[in-house]
Amino acid sequence: MSYTDRHYRILLVSTEDKFIKEVSALLQDERYELDNARSASDAENKLLKQKYDIVMINAPLSDDPGTKLCTEISRSSGTIVAVYASNDVFDDIQSKVSAQGVFVLHKPSSKVMVSQAISLMICARDRMRVLEQKVDKAESKLEEFRVVNKAKCMLIEHEGMSEADAHRHIEKKSMDAGVAKKLVAQIIINNYMK
Repeated sequence: MSYTDRHYRILLVSTEDKFIKEVSALLQDERYELDNARSASDAENKLLKQKYDIVMINAPLSDDPGTKLCTEISRSSGTIVAVYASNDVFDDIQSKVSAQGVFVLHKPSSKVMVSQAISLMICARDRMRVLEQKVDKAESKLEEFRVVNKAKCMLIEHEGMSEADAHRHIEKKSMDAGVAKKLVAQIIINNYMK
């Protein structure tokens, strides 16, 4: 899948219409699906209902200086988070959130700087997607390993098979039926759980 084939859900969080309008104008490409929130609580509600690839926060918000929201989002998901902070609070915000992987950007920023930041966040999100897929695959393999091992233990206990014989038994049934070892193992477990 090429860069231009991917789609990104982006949540803009700001109490100021100007920020939402200016950033939205830079994200007119059909790859972007935009949503906006006016406060941290509004953003939290939207995040409960919808998964976003990128969240851009214009700090401060009416109910949060921006640090709590961006930290919570970054800790709990693979969402890429950026917070825009004025010069007088930039260092304070950066010290609180940068360890969480949050992008901290100066405001006001030029259109070029915002566009570059968006490009960097998209690159980070794409990399995160690859890592999420690897984690999902590893978790799936681990789950299969657990189920197969449980079935092998049951065959050893109830049928007196050796570990190698139990393993071959599951593999043979899987190949004969043309199904995954995990399914065969689950059937064995279910039979002995009755």
